[in-house]
Amino acid sequence: MSARQSKSQNARSARRAPGHGEGEKAVTQTRTESGASTSRSAASGDPGGVASARGFGAFLDSAAQEIVAATYWFDPAPQPKPYRVTIRFTGHRIGSGNNTRPEDQFARDETVEVIPGSGPVSVTARVSGVSPGEWAVRAKAVNPSHEHRRSQKLTSIRPITGPLYPAAWSWRTWSLSPGPAAPVRTRLRPFVRVPGLIPGGWAVLSVLGIAIALATQALLVTRDSLRVDHAFTISLIAIAAGAVGAKTWYAVLQRRTRRMNGWCIQGLLVGVLLALAASVPVAHTPLGVFLDASAPGLLLGMALGRVGCLFGGCCCGRPTPSRWGIWSSDQRVGTRRYPTQLLEAGLAAALGAAALATVLVAGPANGGIFVAALAAYTLGRQGVLRLRAERRKTLIGPRLTAITAAVILTAAVLLPLVV
Repeated sequence: MSARQSKSQNARSARRAPGHGEGEKAVTQTRTESGASTSRSAASGDPGGVASARGFGAFLDSAAQEIVAATYWFDPAPQPKPYRVTIRFTGHRIGSGNNTRPEDQFARDETVEVIPGSGPVSVTARVSGVSPGEWAVRAKAVNPSHEHRRSQKLTSIRPITGPLYPAAWSWRTWSLSPGPAAPVRTRLRPFVRVPGLIPGGWAVLSVLGIAIALATQALLVTRDSLRVDHAFTISLIAIAAGAVGAKTWYAVLQRRTRRMNGWCIQGLLVGVLLALAASVPVAHTPLGVFLDASAPGLLLGMALGRVGCLFGGCCCGRPTPSRWGIWSSDQRVGTRRYPTQLLEAGLAAALGAAALATVLVAGPANGGIFVAALAAYTLGRQGVLRLRAERRKTLIGPRLTAITAAVILTAAVLLPLVV
């Protein structure tokens, strides 16, 4: 057998879904961003879901592909410290018959870290590279090895309490419940249903936030005798520049992984500021007055956008056993977490309301209200970021950002009093 033939045969063998006695051989190991080990069958074709799409073209192709998405949940067993649990998902397409192709079955392991006391945990497996249709999916906990139990000091062989359940979600009680063992239909990735998330929720609330920002700005611009049509045109340019800045900033931060599915609020603010600096003088609009009139709406709109992050499963907090946590999902793992999206939304809403009251009572301050509001938001946000799930690469950057924001905030507040 030639080397090329041998390589082709090995590739075909790797795509074979696990059958009788060969489940362990058909599962390959990958690595998640958080460092937790996950596994997937070769048929899944996407170790990290849309988050690991390579390039913008691959991201669009991924969004247009039907996938199998199944969610199961369990009650963690009491343990003295955080530990990992591996859930094995297996599935086959209903109606595939005896002539089963690799695309008609899969096996995938999802390993998650459990924080003791954080309540029920749901795990969502997304499997791509499969045939469209209805699927029968099952899940079970994989018992840890003896060495694994010793390394994590587990007090039980099976680190979950009771069986795994198909996940059903109640918005009324904001909790998980056992769902029916019904077939799972393939869906386009943007319309996958995950407990605690709303497909398209982030986009809807972001658009609503933009509408509220423009309406608030129009109210204040009219009050300051500026032309609403000029302000609206400038704002549309700023929104477009902010979207480009948010995507570009995210792409730069993720240049090693080449991820394209995220946005960064820092890039949004930079894009907006650059667009305003370039377009406001052209429209012969007083820059300071325009900025102060825009600050309340900008912050109120950002507050709604952060609520959208909660329902979109992004910008999540770390899992916590604290009673101040709320159950939420990062699109893959649902558990009790620090409510970082709501904390940041509350911060933006409070500052937006304060800026609105200041503009209405005292009038514009030649841009001082805008600068003070954004500096206060940046300063407060550094505390919220400490609770986020993603690890911060360095402590120098956040500290420098906080110090700079504090200095700017102090100057913006004290300078009008001195001058």
